Amino acid sequence: MPAELEFENFFNERVKERGLNLKKLSEVSGIAVKHIEALANGNFGNLPSAPYFRGYLQKLGEVLDFDWEIWWARFKTSGLVKDAGPKDLPPRNRFLRPIIYKNIWFAAIVIVVFLYFVFQAVKILGRPTIIITHPAQNPATVSNNEIEIAGNVKNGSELYVNGEFVQVAKDGSWQKDVLLENGLNSLQITAKKFLGGETRVVQQILYEATSVQ
Repeated sequence: MPAELEFENFFNERVKERGLNLKKLSEVSGIAVKHIEALANGNFGNLPSAPYFRGYLQKLGEVLDFDWEIWWARFKTSGLVKDAGPKDLPPRNRFLRPIIYKNIWFAAIVIVVFLYFVFQAVKILGRPTIIITHPAQNPATVSNNEIEIAGNVKNGSELYVNGEFVQVAKDGSWQKDVLLENGLNSLQITAKKFLGGETRVVQQILYEATSVQ
């Protein structure tokens, strides 16, 4: 008996034993009804190429509980299917590359977002930076009892000079007039930020009063 006719009888009997019909078997196996009908009628000419046919046979073997590899070997021996290679694998999925590119783009976006939040965390939680622009020296020596101390603060929301609040401009610049005592004066400049730390620097100014003759 030809292999296709023998399988036709075997296949229909297994479907009947399982209490299935061809439509239900199609739903369970995921194989198109037209291919199920081709197998049930022994019409191998209407089946897809060998790699797909092999996959169908394997799936049907799982659903109907039979050794599909024995039948596959018989079909190949009888010339009903063409040998597509040692493993008879389906052709490479043409959708695989777009999926890979999509995953790469997704990973890149995740990395960019992660780095953004890391940068923001450093900015929010980091310490302010204080730059003194006047006087230019530290310690500085002056002959007047009043001096303007000025500078710039970065990444800070509040500034204090000797505990007294100083307004900071939008560009980070600030200035304050300070009265000095005769001798060495130590000015403590402190910058603070919300949810962050604080930075403290000391500017020393030596006030030497000029004697009046």
